[in-house]
Amino acid sequence: MASELTIERVLTLVELVPRGRVVSYGDLAKIVGIGPRQVGAFMAHHSEGLTWWRVTNASGDLPRDLLDRARPHWADEGILVKRNGLGCRIADYRADLDALATAYRIRIAATLETMGTPLPKTSNPAQSALASVGITTLEELSEWSRVDVAGLHGMGPKALGILDDALAKSELGWRS
Repeated sequence: MASELTIERVLTLVELVPRGRVVSYGDLAKIVGIGPRQVGAFMAHHSEGLTWWRVTNASGDLPRDLLDRARPHWADEGILVKRNGLGCRIADYRADLDALATAYRIRIAATLETMGTPLPKTSNPAQSALASVGITTLEELSEWSRVDVAGLHGMGPKALGILDDALAKSELGWRS
């Protein structure tokens, strides 16, 4: 079962996909630090009131029942359907993923402060290393790649192992 915060993170990101643009489940998963199937599951259960038609599979396709409902929204936003009729032309309409990730980090910061999972106890140098870059919760940690965190001064293999375990227990992961 996903945490309320993980679901909130996905839904916040979906809200930020600009009008006339689309992203894949995998695009969102990479930004949030979870798997594409998790994003799809959250969307299936929590997309009420969201711009769900802006999230497709990696090919720009949607299941038939969603496709028929998405077409009017795509037409309204100027998103063209592929010749095979199975989805939109995601290559032509993909959102700027770097800009989307930046907007997401800004928007989610306040949510992470109030709902975030505290970091586990590690060595003082490791805690100082994380604090020096503003990582105070597991959710913020999941916004980083393991390689980047390992490169922080004061971060050792034991602390990384503790962080690996904590992320896994919270159903989070390192950013790819």
